Amino acid sequence: MGQSSPPVRPGETVQRPAYTLPTIALALSIGGMCICISSVAGAILGIVALLRIRREPQLPGRGRAIAAIVVAVGILPFQLGMLAAIAIPNFVRYQARAKQNECRVNLRALWKAQEGYRAGHGRYAGTFSELEFAVPAGNRYAYLLAESAVLPIDARYVLPAGFDPVAEARAQSLALGVNGDAFLAACVGNIDNDPTADVWTVSSEDRSQPDGGSLPAGTPRNDVNDVIE
Repeated sequence: MGQSSPPVRPGETVQRPAYTLPTIALALSIGGMCICISSVAGAILGIVALLRIRREPQLPGRGRAIAAIVVAVGILPFQLGMLAAIAIPNFVRYQARAKQNECRVNLRALWKAQEGYRAGHGRYAGTFSELEFAVPAGNRYAYLLAESAVLPIDARYVLPAGFDPVAEARAQSLALGVNGDAFLAACVGNIDNDPTADVWTVSSEDRSQPDGGSLPAGTPRNDVNDVIE
């Protein structure tokens, strides 16, 4: 026969078994104010602890287990707001960088078209019609061979009030057009709807990068980066 527990003497305090899981759960839930995943772990452990306490009522910590779950649920809106504050700007920047690829690809194609035109005519073209160059529909950038030779941004895109690609290029003191045996072309857009324009240029001559590195002819250069400005 199994041994029974000794009887409790009058005035004697029953020693309850130790159970630390509710305390750990509560600490993790509170820690969720700094580390989001911590509150998730706290809520899970709080539920586990509460279920065991219901099966074994002699275990302590029911209040702490409930508190762990309540705290984890209570700080959920704060955590979601914090995640949104981090994720949304990064997503916008990712989209903007992807859009910049349009400009790089088209400026590179423009440079190749100019080099082909020069090989056949002995000079660079001064207009897009002369060059027979166009960009695909849906372009987010305006393309400039000169201040008077412009392929406008697709009309379907809503731009900030007063946005003028030619004025933006002029503000950068770009010597656009054919200058002797060289040319400089640009693309200008606004890809994240803030006051800053995104300005790229391509040249028939070797140039330097904004950071001082060398840039071969025909390689687009980001003169003003709308993603980080």
